[in-house]
Amino acid sequence: MPSIRPFKAVVYNNKKIKKISKVVAPPYDVIAPDMQDKLYRIHENNIVRLILGKVKDGDTQTDNRYTRAASDFKFWLRENILMEESVPAIYIYTQTYTYDGRKIDRIGFISLMELDLEDKKVLPHEKTLKAPKEDRLRLMRAVKANLSPIFMLYEDAKHKVNNILRAFSKKTKPFIDVTIDSVRHRVWALTDKDAIGDIEGLMSKKDIFIADGHHRYETSKNYARELIEKSVPCTRAKRVVQGASQSLIDNSKFFMAYFVELEEKSLLIMPTHRLIKDARGLSKEEIIEKLRKYFIFEKLPTRKKLLARLGYLRSSHAFGMYLPCTSRGSAAPVQGGYYVLKLKDFNKAKTFMGEGSADWKSLDVSILHLFILQYVLGISDEDDNIEFVKDPGEAFKGIDKGGFNIAFFLNPTKVTQVKKIAEHGEKMPRKATYFYPKPLSGLVIRKM
Repeated sequence: MPSIRPFKAVVYNNKKIKKISKVVAPPYDVIAPDMQDKLYRIHENNIVRLILGKVKDGDTQTDNRYTRAASDFKFWLRENILMEESVPAIYIYTQTYTYDGRKIDRIGFISLMELDLEDKKVLPHEKTLKAPKEDRLRLMRAVKANLSPIFMLYEDAKHKVNNILRAFSKKTKPFIDVTIDSVRHRVWALTDKDAIGDIEGLMSKKDIFIADGHHRYETSKNYARELIEKSVPCTRAKRVVQGASQSLIDNSKFFMAYFVELEEKSLLIMPTHRLIKDARGLSKEEIIEKLRKYFIFEKLPTRKKLLARLGYLRSSHAFGMYLPCTSRGSAAPVQGGYYVLKLKDFNKAKTFMGEGSADWKSLDVSILHLFILQYVLGISDEDDNIEFVKDPGEAFKGIDKGGFNIAFFLNPTKVTQVKKIAEHGEKMPRKATYFYPKPLSGLVIRKM
């Protein structure tokens, strides 16, 4: 893998910010408008103002969400609301929570990592979209900082890195300890040069997989390439990019990453469900008739039983489906309700899924998008026709309120599948994985 290194993090000043819980936030891409409003109200220095500032009606080229983020960042630093640490460190980060009756204590570390500008060493697994990358690039140009860590995975069968992290965390107290939404987040600054050297040596031999943050990773590469390509020689020792220093150019070749061991026990992937707006005019009866050719149908009496049955069929290619129980504008009952669909013949289905490895075609999200939506139903799977939701309750609600014609529910992608797809050099359909819990934004920041 590319090299890692410690850095001097920018952190909230606990003398001015008494409750860290009021200034941290989830990653920008899971912040809905109502959550954005809430975070704005909670504290005037909440990190949301930097990672996802509000758009205003009167925004201009010189006054917009990106320029305001840059201005706020500089002001918070000047007023010592944010402070840069004096000693470079690797930051140990643990997240402790309970899931399905089991306590999980996930440990990892945050450091800088050299960008893989030649696309040879870092293994992504999801497709990226142009608009989010342009959005993040405009923010990075303005703020010149990594405001949130990119979530990375690595293999370590003997747990050598984790042993170093746990040994240190047991001896000292964290400088951040906060519980948000039933997840306890703790951060330690590891400054011991020998321990850092050991971690650097161990990590130098490993393949790295992107778990979460594909758009930000691609943005970091685009930003670094932009600075390199636009730089012009100034003297033998220095280059200049429209006011950018050599230091900025050099620092742009690294990004802030959160590393976690690729282990089933500590990694939890949640599914992302799909709401379909336009079903191509298909009636409920037609949808069911088309799908019955390829799927075994089970009709369930309640949404709770639909989700339970879907979970029971986790090892199969099974999908939940919820259809409106009445036609729009009519009180007359039609076929609809709660269903679980189990694929009859995967070998037959994959022949209609185009190119890709057998591992890629066996992903439930691939089967849903390419086989169910595109081939069987002839429905567009473009972003303007699909809403992605984490909470199944929101998917049911979307159908009940109107505006959507079908809700599809999925089982989570397995960690081993993420690894296989990345190793093949393939990309999963968008929103194939939702790693939980997300690393918080605002715990540590890296200023370039």
